[in-house]
Amino acid sequence: MRKTIAALCCFLCAMLLLGSCARSTGGKAHDEAPSQEPVRQEDDKIEPKELDEYSWEELSQISTLIASAPSDEEGRKVAQSYGLVEADGSLTDQTKRIFVNDARAVNNARAMDVRLAGIRHDDRADGAGKAGLTFMTVGALDIRPMNNEDTVAGGWEGSALRAWLGTEALGMFDEDFVDALVEVNKLTNNIGFTEAVESVTSTPDRLWVFSVREVCGDVHWDIEEYQQKRGYQEVDGVLNAEGAQYEVFARAGVDGNGNSSEILSLESSTGASPTWYRSPYPFEYLGYTTGSPGYYCRITASGYPESLGFPTDPSSVVVCFCV
Repeated sequence: MRKTIAALCCFLCAMLLLGSCARSTGGKAHDEAPSQEPVRQEDDKIEPKELDEYSWEELSQISTLIASAPSDEEGRKVAQSYGLVEADGSLTDQTKRIFVNDARAVNNARAMDVRLAGIRHDDRADGAGKAGLTFMTVGALDIRPMNNEDTVAGGWEGSALRAWLGTEALGMFDEDFVDALVEVNKLTNNIGFTEAVESVTSTPDRLWVFSVREVCGDVHWDIEEYQQKRGYQEVDGVLNAEGAQYEVFARAGVDGNGNSSEILSLESSTGASPTWYRSPYPFEYLGYTTGSPGYYCRITASGYPESLGFPTDPSSVVVCFCV
């Protein structure tokens, strides 16, 4: 009897042990390997490289990282980690080669370079904060009039050049470039003749040309030339409300004193053509009749930042954009 009871106890213990093993392996067979934790992969990270070696998709991702940083200082550290800011804190002067579709070029493709103009400078049009990177073309995308008629009415917002940049000009670029573009808000006098700073309003743009203030910073051209004559002193106020100076020009020493700058003469024009600002000259000269054509501001072909041109004058179009 004692042997029978001992055997029964051994049987019961064996059954309990099997049940425990089954539970510990999820009820699976003993010879099946238990499940393992998935191996963690390192976070994908874009490797730092030369500006020209980045794809536009990569630059778009880097721009997002810069824009999402908690401060301008932290954003610059991100930019520096990717070689876009030098050790001394200055913007890189590296360029990136792009090709634009141009029927006048060999094989319908024309090479041109772009470079950085600013970091966390422009406000996104969708309200999602800053765009991380702003670029400019090194030289002109094209030579075109500002308007098809000699008028400043409607300013940049209503100009033929802005309409062209928002449609046909986009078709000159590769799809990966266009996909990376971020629409931003640009401040401009969109009235034309005006003495009111309130005439400066915002437009959403993917491609644009610089305003006077974005290149020169604060200007006092007309105050100095015409002193306190009514109308002239308001001109500077309107021009100075059109955004803020880009870092690339501030570091090059471009200012509102009307001094020529090498960066303007080398990078703002093609051949002997002046370069458009998007800024209409706000003052309607005395002696003109109502409906006078007015002028848009331009950079001379030699790099002098203060000149004027009729809206129908073909001039260089240096294009700016954000990713």
